[in-house]
Amino acid sequence: MKVFISIDLEGISGISSEPQTEPGTAEYRRDTELMRGDLDAALDGCWAAGAGEVVVCDAHDLGGNLTFRELPPAASLVSGSPSPLSMMQGIDETFDVAMFVGYHAMAGTTGAVIDHTYTGSVFKVRIDDALEVGEVGINAGVAGAFGVPVVFVSGDDKLAAEAVELIPGIETAVVKEGQSRTCARLLSPETAHQRIREGVERALRKDPRPKPLDFSGSPLRLTFQATRYCDQAVLCPGVRRVDARAVEITGKTYVDVFRTFLACLDLASPAHAG
Repeated sequence: MKVFISIDLEGISGISSEPQTEPGTAEYRRDTELMRGDLDAALDGCWAAGAGEVVVCDAHDLGGNLTFRELPPAASLVSGSPSPLSMMQGIDETFDVAMFVGYHAMAGTTGAVIDHTYTGSVFKVRIDDALEVGEVGINAGVAGAFGVPVVFVSGDDKLAAEAVELIPGIETAVVKEGQSRTCARLLSPETAHQRIREGVERALRKDPRPKPLDFSGSPLRLTFQATRYCDQAVLCPGVRRVDARAVEITGKTYVDVFRTFLACLDLASPAHAG
C-alpha cells in the first residue's frame, strides 16, 4: 500500500497562534518539532496498517519546515518551493490513499484555529459556485483528479467537522478544540498522537474507503478580500472576472484549474498587489 501525506502546520497539536507558524519567530523552530511529532504518529499508524511506502509533502509556507533526518527507510519527503502542485506536490495515480495531517479549517470558520484558505488574500473559494471549500476540499480535488481518495485528516474540531461534511466516511483525529482564531484547548502530546496513530490505522484498514472527489469540468470561483487582489489575478489566462472581488477559473482538467488558482494567488501576493 502506497500512502501520500500532505502535512501543514496550523492544525498541528500544540499550535494556537500565528507566530508559532511563521519562520523566523522564536516559537517557530520549537513548534516544527511538534509538526514532526504528529507526522511520526501518522507514520506509525501507516506501518501498523501495513503500508509499504509513504511520501510526505511538507505543505506549510515554502516547504522547508521538516528535516529528512531520522525518516524511516520506507518514507520520503517532498521539500521546498515553488512546486507545480503546491501542498499536493508528489501525488500521482500510483498512490492508494492520501491523508492530510495538521490541516486547518477554511477562511471564515467561527472558532477555528488560524482559519484561512491558502493565503490571507482569499475570502472564499467555491467549486461550481455551489460548494464552498477550504484547503481540505481544494487539495482533495487534486488527489481525486489522480483517482486517489483522501481517507484521513487531523486538526482542530472545526477542521474535522468540515472534512466529514465534505467526504463521507473519512477518519479524523481532533488534536485540539478551537476557542477562537488564536486560542485553543490543547490536548496532551500523548493523547493527540494516539488519536492520530489510531485514526490513520483505522482509515487504512477501512473497507470500503471514501470515494475520490471528482471536480472535473467544474469551474472554481475565487473571491478575494479586496478588489486590488482581483485586479492582479485577472491578468492570468483562463481567468474571468465575475464581480469586483471574484474571478472564475476554468480549464480542461481540475489540475489545470488548480494550477491557475495557484498562479492567481501568486499574482495577488503583496509583492504584486502593491
